[in-house]
Amino acid sequence: MPIMVIHKKNIRGVLLTVYFVLLVSIWGCAGLQKKAMVLAVVDGEPVSEDDLEYSLQIAHRREDLSSAGMLNISEYVQKLIDDRLIVQEARRMGMDQQPETLKAGNAFLLRESVTRLHEEEILQKASVDEHEIVSNYKKDYEQFITGIIELTTREKAVKILEQLKSENNFNELAREYSTHASGKEGGEVVFTPLSMSPSIRELVYNLKPGEMSDITEADGKYYIVKLIQRQEAPIEELEGVRERIRKAIRSRKEKERSEEYLKTLRKEGDITINHELLSSIKLDSGLSEREKWGGDKRLLVEGHGLTLTAEDFVSMMPPVVSKPNEDLLNTWIDRKLVDREALNRNYEATPDMKEKVQRYKNQLLRRTFIKRVILPGIQLSADIMEDYYLKHQEDYLKTVRFRIQRITVKTEEEAGDVLNNLKNGADFTWMAKKRSIDSEAPKGGVLGWKTKGQMSEPLQEIIATLEPGDISPILNVDSLYRIIRLQEKTAEEIEAFDKVKASVYRAVYSEEFNKIYNKYIDKLREEAHIEVNDRAVRAFEKKFKN
Repeated sequence: MPIMVIHKKNIRGVLLTVYFVLLVSIWGCAGLQKKAMVLAVVDGEPVSEDDLEYSLQIAHRREDLSSAGMLNISEYVQKLIDDRLIVQEARRMGMDQQPETLKAGNAFLLRESVTRLHEEEILQKASVDEHEIVSNYKKDYEQFITGIIELTTREKAVKILEQLKSENNFNELAREYSTHASGKEGGEVVFTPLSMSPSIRELVYNLKPGEMSDITEADGKYYIVKLIQRQEAPIEELEGVRERIRKAIRSRKEKERSEEYLKTLRKEGDITINHELLSSIKLDSGLSEREKWGGDKRLLVEGHGLTLTAEDFVSMMPPVVSKPNEDLLNTWIDRKLVDREALNRNYEATPDMKEKVQRYKNQLLRRTFIKRVILPGIQLSADIMEDYYLKHQEDYLKTVRFRIQRITVKTEEEAGDVLNNLKNGADFTWMAKKRSIDSEAPKGGVLGWKTKGQMSEPLQEIIATLEPGDISPILNVDSLYRIIRLQEKTAEEIEAFDKVKASVYRAVYSEEFNKIYNKYIDKLREEAHIEVNDRAVRAFEKKFKN
C-alpha cells in the first residue's frame, strides 16, 4: 500500500512510523472495515474519512456530498492536515486549558447532551401510527352541511327566529337578511370541525340533522344555525392531508410528553420553592428595587444539589419582564433539571458524542489560535492600502455601460429589409418607431444604459465589437429578430480609492492573514511528522466519481 511521507525531521519520526504501520494494518483488517478510513496521520493523530466528510459538508453547507466528485480531495486533505497542525500547536500553548475554552467546550457538551436527551425521552416516545392518523382524520374532517343566518342586532335575530319557527323558510330568510357571505346562496355552508369557530362548533355538535339552534352571539354578531346533514370524512381525501395530520398529532404528543417528563424530573428532584420570598420580589419596581436584593443569599430554590438565591434570581432577570415571578422561576428550574439529567446520562462516553465534542473543541482551538496569534500580527496602514490599490487597479475598474437602441421584428426577411434600409441611410430612430414591435418602439427603440451582464447572450457577444454609432448584424433572440445600434458607452475608468476603500481593506486584510497563516503552517510542517495514505484518499475520491 503506497504511503507518502511528507515530513520526517524530528526524533518522534521513528515511533510515529511504527504507529502508522499499525494504522495501516487496521486499514486492511477485515474485522474493522466498518471503521472510517484513516487518510493521514499528523504527529500521531489520525485524520479520518469522517473528518473529511464533515469538512466538506461545512464548506458546502450541504446535507449530502454529491458535488464532491468535482472537488480536489487531495487539497482538502492537506487543508485538514494544516488545521490539525494549528490545533496541536494551540494545545502546546495551553489554549485548551484556558477558562473561556473550557467553558465553551462544556456548553457545547451540554447542548448536545440536552439534544440527545430530548431525542430519547420526547421524540422517540411521541411516534404516530396509522390508526391515530385515520382516527384524527375522521374526527377533524367530518363534514357538517349547515345553514347560517348572521345578523347585526339581537332584535333582528329574535324577529327572524320567530319567522323561522312559524314559516320554516330558512333559505329565503338567509338570502334576504343574512350578512354572512353565504347569504346569497341561501346560507348553506359546509364546515369541518377544524374550520368552524368554537362558538359555531358548539352549536352544531348539539344539533341533529334538521334541527335549528337558538340565537348565539359571537364577535358582536348574532347567529342562527341549522344542521342540514352530517357526513363522514371522505376517505379518498385522506392522502392530501395525511402529513399535516401526522405533524399535528406528533406536535401534540411531544408537548404532552414534555410536560409529563418535566413533572417526573420535578418529583425526582424533590424541589422546594420559598414562595413567600418569591412573592416579595418586585422585578417591575425599578432599579432601586433590584439593587436592594444584592447580597441576599436566602434560598429561593433548593433540592438535590439545585440551589438559587434571591440575589442570583434577580440578577439573571432581564431589565423588562413580562411574566410572573412564578413562571420565570419554574422555567429556570425546568431548564436546570433537564441540564442535570442530560449530563447525568454521560453521553460524552459514547463514541459518536466523543467524536462530535472533540471535533468542536478542535474548531474552537483553531479559532482561538487565529484570534490570539494570527490576527494580532496583521498591521494595516493607509500607505499599505494605497499601495495595494495602485498595484491592483484592474480590480477596481468601473463597469462599462452601453446606451443602445433596438428594432425587433418577427421574421428574418423583415429584419433583412430593415437592415438594408439602415445601410442605405435610413434613420434608426424613425425605423424603430415604424417597424419595431417591442415596447420601446414609441421611444425610437431606446433601451437606455445597460451593463453587459444585463444583456441577452447574443447581444453580449456582439456589443464588445461595436463602437458608438455602429449597427449590429441581425440577431436571433427568443424566436424574434433584432438589430442593435450602440449610441454611447462609458469609458473604462478606475474607481477612486475613497469609493473602494472598504473593498481594498478586505483584500489587504485577507492577503496579510494568508501570509501570516501560511508562514505558521510552513514552520509547523517542518517540525511535524506527517504521513498520507494515498490509497485511502483515492478510494474516497472514487466513491464520488463513480
